[in-house]
Amino acid sequence: MEKLHSRRNFLKSAGLIAGLTQLPLMGWASGFSTLLNEGVNPANEFSLLKLDTILSGYKYAFVDQFSTISFEANYKLYNLYGDNAVFSGEFALISGIKGKNRQVEFSNWRLANNGIKKVNPEFKYIVSGGVQCKNDSTLSPKKWIVSSRIALAEDEPAYAGTGFRNKGAAKNGIVSLTTPGKTIKKTYGSMSLSWKWGLTAVVQDMAKESLPELQFAMLDEFDAIYQNQRIRFRRKVTLDCGSNRLVDFKVFELIGDGVIPTVYWVDNMNRTVFVVSGMEAYVLKN
Repeated sequence: MEKLHSRRNFLKSAGLIAGLTQLPLMGWASGFSTLLNEGVNPANEFSLLKLDTILSGYKYAFVDQFSTISFEANYKLYNLYGDNAVFSGEFALISGIKGKNRQVEFSNWRLANNGIKKVNPEFKYIVSGGVQCKNDSTLSPKKWIVSSRIALAEDEPAYAGTGFRNKGAAKNGIVSLTTPGKTIKKTYGSMSLSWKWGLTAVVQDMAKESLPELQFAMLDEFDAIYQNQRIRFRRKVTLDCGSNRLVDFKVFELIGDGVIPTVYWVDNMNRTVFVVSGMEAYVLKN
């Protein structure tokens, strides 16, 4: 992405459009810096303006095709502190078909200090696993295995006994979580079930199929269930992504009981490129 002209066009076009409250566009002719000085708070609006500093060197990855079923997507993670976006880790999602189901593997690591200050050695909190999902609109999880540990690197063993592994299954409105020594059951009822990290793939399918809204219960961090979740289409935005190429994005928002509202930006290849909430952001690696 061209560092000045295209980046500012990109952010200005994104502007308030991803905000959870639809506001007038205030007249873009006044300029990017003027817009910020007039009191618009990007932290409240969940727009791409929040990512201004980290997008300064970002190069959008142009591709000719992308499969929403069989794919690998890698993201950089950022914690959002006021107007600052601080690198905190990486996230990978790998999806494919296994029999009649979708098999989704994931790996999520974060700096143990969340990038706030330098700590030596820099331990990482690593969570990885796999989810067998129904091949439906919410990627309903059927069963899963999750491992977590603190280590110095993704290929290093758990530090000082911090390794932990559990598994779960969902059937007939009940989630069973099995941890060492006990099994916990939680009810989610008659709604469809989805899962937090799987939503990155769910919105890709929504964009491809032009689905305006989904309602479901959500499995969050594989140990909590939140009812009455909604992902809905906000609108389409055309952004200048550099190299004199315009890209159409579909913007979706997640709202619901007990969750932080989150906005998903899906490009015209049906790839989730940006995920922005009030506390963190995911940016597709180029």
